[in-house]
Formats: sequence, C-alpha cells, structure tokens
Amino acid sequence: MKMTIAEGNNAALNCASNDFNHIFLFWLFNKTTIISSGIDYNDKKYKYEVLSGKLNINKVTQADSGTYMCISKSLDGLQYAVSEVEILVSSAFTPIDAVKLAAIIISIVVIMGSAILYYQLKKDWKKYEGRAVVAVDEPDEEIDGDEIYNQTTTSIHEPVAGPSRNQSSELLYGIDNQGLDTDFNSVFENIQIKSPHRSLI
Repeated sequence: MKMTIAEGNNAALNCASNDFNHIFLFWLFNKTTIISSGIDYNDKKYKYEVLSGKLNINKVTQADSGTYMCISKSLDGLQYAVSEVEILVSSAFTPIDAVKLAAIIISIVVIMGSAILYYQLKKDWKKYEGRAVVAVDEPDEEIDGDEIYNQTTTSIHEPVAGPSRNQSSELLYGIDNQGLDTDFNSVFENIQIKSPHRSLI
C-alpha cells in the first residue's frame, strides 16, 4: 500500500496484519527503526494504538519517506503476519501551488494598479473640473473673393460742408440760419465812418 502525504501534514497508518487471529506487536521503519513499547523511540513524532496497532506520524518530513512494516503475532504465538505501507512525502510547494500563488500575486498587482489609476484620474478630474474651455479662433489663411473690399462699388457718403458760421454773432443775436448770418457790428462801424458828424452849433 502506498500513501502520498504533503510535507508538514500528519499521517495515519493502519496495521492490516492485525486481525482476529493476530495481535499487534510493533512497527518497523525502513527495517531499522522499531516503534513499540519497551523501545526508546521518538514518542513526540510517533504514536500508536496498542489494540489496533494504528500508527500516527506527526508533521511528516522528507526524512519520514519510506516503508513502514506492521508486525503481528498469531494467537498461538507460532506465526507472524506482516503488512507494509509505503509513504511518499511530497513537497509542500507544488507546481499547482506555484500557479495559484502567481495568480494571487497578479490579481493583487492588477487591483493595486487599478486603484492607483482611479485615484490619479479622480485627482486630475477635480483639478480641471469647473474650468471653462475658451475656444480660440484661428486666423483664416485665405480670404474668399466675395469678402474682398471693392472700392469702385462701395461709396461712403460724407456730409457737404455749408457756409461758414460766425459763432460770435450767433451767440449775440441767436440767428440759426446760415444764409442770414450777417456781421452787424461791421455794418454799424461802416455807417458811423461814412456818416458826417452833425454840428451842435
């Protein structure tokens, strides 16, 4: 009988040679180590049941790999029965465990990367949130022919200059008609010069 046990686990070996016609005597490990009452053995490592002969191995290691033989004696004491159990101790870290560990590490990295990216995007969004975007008109490189100013067809109406106005006379006499604007002061002076002075005698 073969058993594969992961390193660090406990193992329980049944003694198949112990039956109605035989009585359990001891266990023999790799034909060198005897596990039985009255024999000095590692009782912290090995424990067995006296009646059933079941052997319990605590926290197996690679050193515990090998063949375990259960020795039983017949009721009349003339015959012996032997049953064997071969134990294979596998490494605690198997390829399947390596795949699982890699998957866990990748998942953690992805989650952390996503969290960092989300935090950075949220930070940038708050920085630019509420700012108005002003569109800048680019200057036109070419001007269409329809938009060219045509001097021959476009005319600007300018006011026609009227006769000069004497602001002083306008202020004195309140004449607002440009055609009747007359300098009365000069007229009165001419009249006084041309008129002879009357004698008072």
